[in-house]
Amino acid sequence: MDFKQLRYFSRIAELGNMTRASEALRIAQPALSQQIANLEAEFDTRLFDRSAQGVRLTPAGEVLYRHARSLLKQFEDARLAVSQENDHPGGHVTIGIPGSTGKILVVPLLEDLARFEGILLEIVERPSAELVDLVATGKIDIAIAVDAQQRRGTTLRPLLHEELYVVFPASQRASDKPIKLKELASRPLILPSAPSTIRQRIDAAFLAEHLGFRLVSEVSATDMLVRLVVAGLGWTVLPWSAVAEYVEQGHVGIAPIGGRKVLRELSLCISDTLPLSRAAEVVRDSVTQILDQLLASGSWSGATGLRTNE
Repeated sequence: MDFKQLRYFSRIAELGNMTRASEALRIAQPALSQQIANLEAEFDTRLFDRSAQGVRLTPAGEVLYRHARSLLKQFEDARLAVSQENDHPGGHVTIGIPGSTGKILVVPLLEDLARFEGILLEIVERPSAELVDLVATGKIDIAIAVDAQQRRGTTLRPLLHEELYVVFPASQRASDKPIKLKELASRPLILPSAPSTIRQRIDAAFLAEHLGFRLVSEVSATDMLVRLVVAGLGWTVLPWSAVAEYVEQGHVGIAPIGGRKVLRELSLCISDTLPLSRAAEVVRDSVTQILDQLLASGSWSGATGLRTNE
C-alpha cells in the first residue's frame, strides 16, 4: 500500500463512480481498477460493492476510508511544511568566525540574512582550532577556519589566502613600502599569543631567515593588541581585516613584508556527517557570496580567492 493507492481509493469513495474517478484522477479506468484490486488483495477483503449505479464502500472500506483521509491530510501537511521551509527557512544557526574575519564579515552577513525573518544566527568567536573541533562535535553548524587541518568529522573548503602585514603606529613611519623581516626583527614586537595561527606564521618566517626578534608582549585579544600598537608601545603583524578601521582612522599604518610574503588560508568548515538544515545552508551560501563580493570589489586588501572544484 502506498499514498498513490490511498489517493485513488479515497477519490473513488468520494465520487462513488469508477468512470468519474478515472477522469478526475486522469488515469485510465483499467489501470485504476487494477490499483484497487491490488489494494483489496493486500487487505484480503473487498473495499467496494459494485453495481450498475456505481460503487459503494463496504464496512471494511469505510474503516480504511477514515484512516486514508487522516493519512492523506498528514501527508499534505508535511508536503506544505517542507515547501514552506524551503521557501521561508527558519531556525537557529550557529557560525564560528575568527575575530579578524568577523570585523568585515558579520555586518554584511546579518544585513543579508535580515530578509529571512525565521533565521536566528548565533555568532561564536573562538580560535580557529577550537572552531574546527566545535564543528566536528556538532556544537556549531559552520565555521570560517584559519590554516585549519583536516580532521575526522569535518569537511574543509578553501576560500581565500590572506596576506599578513606589518602594523605600526602611524607616528613612527611615513612610508608604506615593504618592510623586510630583518628590520621588523629589530623593532619591539607585540604579537598574538600562541597557539594563534598568525603567531605560527610569524615564528616560522623568522625561523626561516634565522632571525631572532624583540618580543615585548604577547596578547590573545586582537583589539587589545592593536590598541597597544596605537599607543606606540610596539609593532605587530596582522591581516588587513583585523586593522582596517584603525588604518582608515589614521591610527596605524600597514606595510607588506618585503622579500617573503606571509599568507594564511581561510576555509569554510562544515560537518561531513551531520547534514545542514535549510537555514544553515542559507547562511553558508550567504557567507560565500559576501566573500566573493568582497574579493571581486577589491575591498579586502591582501586577500586572494582560491578556486576549487566543489
